Parts: sequence; structure tokens; C-alpha cells
Amino acid sequence: MTLSPRHIEIFHAVMVCGSATQAAFALRTSQPTISRELKEFEQSLGFQLFTRKGRSLFPTEAAISLHSEVRRSFVGLEEIGRTAEAIRANAASHIKVVCMPAYSTTLLPPLCRDFLEDNESIRLSIYALGNSVIANGISAQHYDLCIIEADLGFSGWTSASVDAGEQVCIAPKGHPLTNKKVLTPADFEGVNFIYFSAEDIYRRKLDNVFHEHRVTRRLRMEVSTAAAVCSLVSQGLGVSIINPISAMHYLDQGLEMRRLSFSIPYTVRLHRNQSASSTQALNAFTDKCTKAIMNIRRQAEERLGS
Repeated sequence: MTLSPRHIEIFHAVMVCGSATQAAFALRTSQPTISRELKEFEQSLGFQLFTRKGRSLFPTEAAISLHSEVRRSFVGLEEIGRTAEAIRANAASHIKVVCMPAYSTTLLPPLCRDFLEDNESIRLSIYALGNSVIANGISAQHYDLCIIEADLGFSGWTSASVDAGEQVCIAPKGHPLTNKKVLTPADFEGVNFIYFSAEDIYRRKLDNVFHEHRVTRRLRMEVSTAAAVCSLVSQGLGVSIINPISAMHYLDQGLEMRRLSFSIPYTVRLHRNQSASSTQALNAFTDKCTKAIMNIRRQAEERLGS
């Protein structure tokens, strides 16, 4: 099977624009040309891409599946175009940062704002992904900086650990647990608890602590992100124990934070690609990231008190 780049371009345009008429306008051609090319493409593929009702086109399941792969190619082309535009605008330094979803909404937004205010010629790309996807991208050298909880064992990368403080308890305002400044494992006996998924490394550490103290929490919900945990706690569905970065970010959204009598240190790991081209810019961003984490730790300790 030989596929024409033009056919793929037209197919992508129709899927994105929603009609042959709009696709023709976007590609600066005629609607009959779009329709003819689509039919030729379907004949080459050997299956139907669209059902036609009057002048409307409706993608088949096959078209939706095919477009999920085609879209990746166009995303790559768009990235090349953005890079070229940045170079034309003298933004030659481009830092690609991959991180856990939690950091993309808590740690990074104010950090990126301050960094870009001081570095107008630098462009940032932030990718918030799951651990398995991050590992694949790291192995393929797709990123310059990786900000996650876990260690990495990939060659070509250097790592630094930043002590972000201790994990803390978050509870809805007025919850009985907030009557105490420091919470022991026994305080959580029978308490409605919002869990992280079983794959979370800190979930396993917490489970071990409560198992050792023979404390049974009441499982209410299990979710995979810190943002979801904080939202559920703020709705009064239970309490949880999370990292201080997320706790501080969501603290003013109906939550209270309390210190634990047992220690669960929280560490952020910064992994840097040794092959990154914008070394100076990457050094500056990494340093700013380290300082931001340490500042959040200081603010959390002040909020918790002695």
C-alpha cells in the first residue's frame, strides 16, 4: 500500500475542521478536490473513513483510530514550525521539561512566570505525563529536564535530590483531626481516608506505617493525582496524607494542614539531560527550581509551626 502525503494532509484537515468545505478553505483548494482526494484515499486504504449524509461527513471508528496516529505526525511538524518561529524571534534557547502532573499545576506555574520574566529569549515546553510515558521519553532523549519523585537509571542523565520537607495530613476545615497540631497513626483509626493508587511509592510507605501500628483507616476513594486528592478532601470526603508542595498549593481551598508524629520525608528529583543544547539556560532554570522547592518547604514549616 502506497500512501500519498497529500491524501494524509487532506484527511487530517477534514478531521480537524469537521467538514470538506472548511478543509478546502484551510488548504486553499476546492471542496470537490477534497472530496475526490478523500475517495482516492479510502480506495487506497481499503476501508471507509467517512459516512456521508447530505453534505455532511461523519468519521467512522476506523477514521478516528487512524487519525490518532496521523495526529502525532502533525504534532511533530507543528513543533518544528514553532521552533523555527522561535529562532526567527531570537528565542534560540528552548528548554523541554517533563514532570509529574502534580508539579505542572503547583510548582511550575509561578516558577515559569518568574523565569520567563527574567529570560525573554528562552522558550519553555512543559510535559505533564505519567511515569511510564516519562521513562520512554527519557530513554529517547526527548527532554532536557525531568522533575519527578523517582530515581532514574538512564545513562546520559545527571540527578540531584531536593529535600522538600515532610509529608503532611490534609483535612477539611473543621475536621476533628484539625483539633490537634501533631497527628499520630492512632488518630487515623476508622477515619475516612482518600488513598493514592497502589503503585504510588509514598502510598506503600504510608501503608507500612499504619500496618506496623495496627491502625485501620476507612478507604473512601482511591485516585492517582494529588490534585484529585486535594479536591476530594476539600469536599469533605475524607482526609489524606500528601506531599507539602501540593498541600501548600491547595491549602486555601477549604483545607487545613497538620504535621505528623512519624516521618515520611518527601524528595523531589531533578534529572538533567547531559546532551541538552541550552546548557546555560538549563542550569539557570534548574537552580530556580531548586530554590522554589526549598522556599515551599520553608513556607510549609512556618505554616505548621513548631
